[in-house]
Amino acid sequence: MKIAPRHLIWVNLALLALVAYWGASTVSTAIAAKLTPSPEVRLNAPPPPIAHEPKRPATYYAAIQGRDIFNSTKPEAPKTADPTPKPTELKLKLWGVVVHDDGASYCVIEDLTTRKQDLYRINDQVGGSATVKEIDWDRVILDRDGQDEILELAADPGAPNAPKPGGAVAQQPSNQHIQLVGDNQYTIDRSEVDSALDNMSQLFTQIRAVPHFEGGQSTGFRLFAIRQNSIFDQIGLRNGDIITRINGTDLSDPSQALSLFQQLRNQSAINVDILRNKQNLTVSYQIKG
Repeated sequence: MKIAPRHLIWVNLALLALVAYWGASTVSTAIAAKLTPSPEVRLNAPPPPIAHEPKRPATYYAAIQGRDIFNSTKPEAPKTADPTPKPTELKLKLWGVVVHDDGASYCVIEDLTTRKQDLYRINDQVGGSATVKEIDWDRVILDRDGQDEILELAADPGAPNAPKPGGAVAQQPSNQHIQLVGDNQYTIDRSEVDSALDNMSQLFTQIRAVPHFEGGQSTGFRLFAIRQNSIFDQIGLRNGDIITRINGTDLSDPSQALSLFQQLRNQSAINVDILRNKQNLTVSYQIKG
């Protein structure tokens, strides 16, 4: 196909116009770039150099060697045991206690100044300046002016069979009708037993007993106020003893204990199970004659 000369002229003119426009645009951009001022650049001052720590001795890093990196939890410091309360200086004597788990424990304390015995419970005031804080099986903790003091269960140090310091063996009873024949073993003349049982009212003035409870249940009787040189003292019973069984029969209520006491008149051998100083033991009696 041939282009007419008239059309060819118009095509050439269009091409020339495009070339002229492109050239003018290029020259204009170059001149604008030359005439436009460069942007001002401001740089912040560099930070000061990091100061190096002084060289330290090897002992400074000793803690790193002893540190357990696999157990970062620091163990708790051992707790300091509370100091043991000192014995009270109050003129008091503890004759007996009854311990209940439900907090209803009570104790019998004698004021040696007035020679009066009374029953005390926790938080009761005693001795005019102390409060019963805690009742244990063999002692009472008193709160006196914010300090704990111990009142231990009374003992009869002058009794013939009383335990001596250092755990000495019981001595022979002074009553010729009662003989210590072995470890916690006695022989008793039947005439001595009959004489005691014939005068029950006098017999019960030589000793006191209160029920002992564990877990809300009566498990026996705790003895206290044992009169020195009485028959109970002579046969090896001690203040604070808890009698749990006689001849295998549990002592769970007072009526049962009294009926069993009367039955002993016809017995030739009596075994009494006792809890003493948190230790179980059996005291045996042979009735002869």
